[in-house]
Amino acid sequence: MTTYPLSSTETPPATSIVDEFADASPRGGNVAHRQADLQILIDETGDGPAMLTVCGNLDIVSAPILAACLHQATHHPGPGVVMDLLDVPFLGCPALAVLTAAATELGRDHRALTVAADEPHRRLLHRTRIDTTIGCYPTVTDAFHAARTAPPPPPSPPFR
Repeated sequence: MTTYPLSSTETPPATSIVDEFADASPRGGNVAHRQADLQILIDETGDGPAMLTVCGNLDIVSAPILAACLHQATHHPGPGVVMDLLDVPFLGCPALAVLTAAATELGRDHRALTVAADEPHRRLLHRTRIDTTIGCYPTVTDAFHAARTAPPPPPSPPFR
Protein backbone atom coordinates (compact mmCIF):
# COMPACT_ATOMS: atom_id res chain seq x y z
CA MET A 1 0.00 0.00 0.00
CA THR A 2 1.29 3.45 -0.87
CA THR A 3 1.20 5.93 1.99
CA TYR A 4 1.46 9.68 1.69
CA PRO A 5 1.95 11.29 5.12
CA LEU A 6 1.06 14.96 5.14
CA SER A 7 1.40 17.77 7.55
CA SER A 8 -1.51 20.17 7.75
CA THR A 9 0.31 22.70 5.54
CA GLU A 10 1.52 20.63 2.62
CA THR A 11 -0.23 18.94 -0.28
CA PRO A 12 1.28 16.16 -2.34
CA PRO A 13 1.91 16.54 -6.05
CA ALA A 14 -1.10 15.21 -7.96
CA THR A 15 0.97 12.79 -10.01
CA SER A 16 2.26 10.95 -6.94
CA ILE A 17 -1.26 10.40 -5.70
CA VAL A 18 -2.68 8.68 -8.74
CA ASP A 19 0.38 7.11 -10.38
CA GLU A 20 1.02 4.40 -7.79
CA PHE A 21 -1.54 1.92 -6.55
CA ALA A 22 -1.79 -0.96 -4.12
CA ASP A 23 -4.29 -3.79 -4.25
CA ALA A 24 -4.62 -4.25 -0.49
CA SER A 25 -7.92 -2.54 0.17
CA PRO A 26 -10.66 -4.32 2.11
CA ARG A 27 -13.24 -3.65 -0.62
CA GLY A 28 -11.04 -4.82 -3.50
CA GLY A 29 -10.41 -1.38 -5.03
CA ASN A 30 -7.15 0.39 -5.66
CA VAL A 31 -5.86 2.64 -2.93
CA ALA A 32 -5.17 5.97 -4.56
CA HIS A 33 -4.39 7.81 -1.36
CA ARG A 34 -4.12 7.13 2.33
CA GLN A 35 -3.13 9.36 5.20
CA ALA A 36 -4.01 9.29 8.88
CA ASP A 37 -7.51 10.73 8.48
CA LEU A 38 -8.27 10.20 4.78
CA GLN A 39 -8.46 7.22 2.47
CA ILE A 40 -9.73 7.29 -1.11
CA LEU A 41 -10.22 4.01 -2.93
CA ILE A 42 -10.66 3.98 -6.70
CA ASP A 43 -12.20 1.01 -8.48
CA GLU A 44 -12.19 1.29 -12.27
CA THR A 45 -12.82 -2.35 -13.06
CA GLY A 46 -15.33 -3.48 -15.62
CA ASP A 47 -17.41 -1.42 -18.02
CA GLY A 48 -19.52 0.24 -15.33
CA PRO A 49 -18.95 3.57 -13.62
CA ALA A 50 -15.69 4.28 -11.83
CA MET A 51 -16.21 4.03 -8.07
CA LEU A 52 -14.54 6.26 -5.47
CA THR A 53 -14.92 5.35 -1.82
CA VAL A 54 -13.90 8.15 0.53
CA CYS A 55 -13.26 7.67 4.25
CA GLY A 56 -12.31 10.74 6.27
CA ASN A 57 -12.74 14.49 6.23
CA LEU A 58 -12.91 16.39 2.95
CA ASP A 59 -11.53 19.82 3.78
CA ILE A 60 -9.06 22.37 2.43
CA VAL A 61 -6.12 19.99 2.96
CA SER A 62 -7.71 16.96 1.34
CA ALA A 63 -9.51 18.76 -1.53
CA PRO A 64 -6.46 18.62 -3.86
CA ILE A 65 -6.16 14.89 -3.20
CA LEU A 66 -9.84 14.43 -3.99
CA ALA A 67 -9.42 16.51 -7.16
CA ALA A 68 -6.55 14.33 -8.38
CA CYS A 69 -8.48 11.12 -7.70
CA LEU A 70 -11.63 12.44 -9.36
CA HIS A 71 -9.59 13.63 -12.34
CA GLN A 72 -8.30 10.09 -12.80
CA ALA A 73 -11.80 8.63 -12.43
CA THR A 74 -13.30 11.00 -15.00
CA HIS A 75 -10.96 9.50 -17.59
CA HIS A 76 -12.37 6.01 -17.01
CA PRO A 77 -14.38 5.10 -20.14
CA GLY A 78 -17.45 3.96 -18.17
CA PRO A 79 -20.81 5.75 -18.05
CA GLY A 80 -19.90 7.98 -15.09
CA VAL A 81 -18.39 8.19 -11.64
CA VAL A 82 -19.94 7.11 -8.34
CA MET A 83 -18.66 8.50 -5.04
CA ASP A 84 -19.36 6.85 -1.71
CA LEU A 85 -19.35 9.66 0.88
CA LEU A 86 -21.09 7.64 3.60
CA ASP A 87 -17.89 7.54 5.71
CA VAL A 88 -17.15 11.26 5.36
CA PRO A 89 -17.80 13.08 8.65
CA PHE A 90 -16.94 16.56 7.28
CA LEU A 91 -17.62 17.90 3.78
CA GLY A 92 -16.11 21.36 3.36
CA CYS A 93 -16.49 24.06 0.72
CA PRO A 94 -13.26 23.21 -1.13
CA ALA A 95 -14.49 19.65 -1.61
CA LEU A 96 -17.84 20.96 -2.88
CA ALA A 97 -15.96 22.97 -5.51
CA VAL A 98 -14.06 19.84 -6.54
CA LEU A 99 -17.31 17.87 -6.88
CA THR A 100 -18.86 20.62 -8.99
CA ALA A 101 -15.84 20.80 -11.30
CA ALA A 102 -15.85 17.01 -11.77
CA ALA A 103 -19.58 17.00 -12.50
CA THR A 104 -19.09 19.74 -15.10
CA GLU A 105 -16.25 17.81 -16.75
CA LEU A 106 -18.30 14.62 -16.86
CA GLY A 107 -21.38 16.49 -18.09
CA ARG A 108 -19.47 17.66 -21.17
CA ASP A 109 -19.19 13.99 -22.16
CA HIS A 110 -22.85 13.30 -21.25
CA ARG A 111 -21.81 11.24 -18.25
CA ALA A 112 -22.93 11.59 -14.64
CA LEU A 113 -21.36 12.07 -11.24
CA THR A 114 -23.48 10.52 -8.52
CA VAL A 115 -22.84 10.41 -4.79
CA ALA A 116 -24.07 8.27 -1.94
CA ALA A 117 -24.21 10.44 1.17
CA ASP A 118 -25.92 10.59 4.52
CA GLU A 119 -28.85 12.93 5.17
CA PRO A 120 -26.83 15.94 6.45
CA HIS A 121 -24.53 15.86 3.41
CA ARG A 122 -27.42 15.43 0.97
CA ARG A 123 -29.10 18.40 2.67
CA LEU A 124 -25.91 20.45 2.24
CA LEU A 125 -25.71 19.51 -1.44
CA HIS A 126 -29.36 20.50 -1.83
CA ARG A 127 -29.02 23.85 -0.03
CA THR A 128 -26.00 24.77 -2.14
CA ARG A 129 -27.87 23.61 -5.27
CA ILE A 130 -25.05 21.25 -6.14
CA ASP A 131 -27.62 18.47 -6.31
CA THR A 132 -28.84 20.01 -9.58
CA THR A 133 -25.62 18.85 -11.28
CA ILE A 134 -24.76 15.83 -9.12
CA GLY A 135 -27.15 13.00 -8.41
CA CYS A 136 -27.42 12.51 -4.62
CA TYR A 137 -28.63 9.21 -3.17
CA PRO A 138 -28.88 7.59 0.26
CA THR A 139 -27.18 4.33 -0.78
CA VAL A 140 -24.27 3.31 -2.99
CA THR A 141 -26.57 0.93 -4.86
CA ASP A 142 -28.92 3.78 -5.80
CA ALA A 143 -26.03 6.03 -6.86
CA PHE A 144 -24.44 3.23 -8.90
CA HIS A 145 -27.73 2.41 -10.65
CA ALA A 146 -28.33 6.09 -11.44
CA ALA A 147 -24.84 6.52 -12.89
CA ARG A 148 -25.42 3.55 -15.21
CA THR A 149 -28.88 4.49 -16.41
CA ALA A 150 -29.62 8.19 -16.09
CA PRO A 151 -28.20 11.12 -17.99
CA PRO A 152 -26.55 13.79 -15.84
CA PRO A 153 -28.93 16.31 -14.29
CA PRO A 154 -29.32 19.55 -16.26
CA PRO A 155 -27.15 22.43 -15.09
CA SER A 156 -28.79 24.79 -12.66
CA PRO A 157 -29.54 28.35 -13.74
CA PRO A 158 -27.08 30.96 -12.52
CA PHE A 159 -27.78 32.62 -9.18
CA ARG A 160 -28.93 36.22 -9.37
